[in-house]
Amino acid sequence: MNDQDIQEFILAFDDFMKHAETEELNYEMRKEYENYSKMVVNREIEQKAAELEVTCDYYLQEFM
Repeated sequence: MNDQDIQEFILAFDDFMKHAETEELNYEMRKEYENYSKMVVNREIEQKAAELEVTCDYYLQEFM
């Protein structure tokens, strides 16, 4: 490999690492959003079950 090939490789690898960091952050944000969404859904189920004065399990079986 000559110097130009090495420089191109370094630039390509640097670009790859930047994209990898971005994708890693995106993955973490998706996981965080997924956990938040589950929490919101569970809270809504609990509220609806409380309104109907039934257990969450019963609410899930009958209404979902």
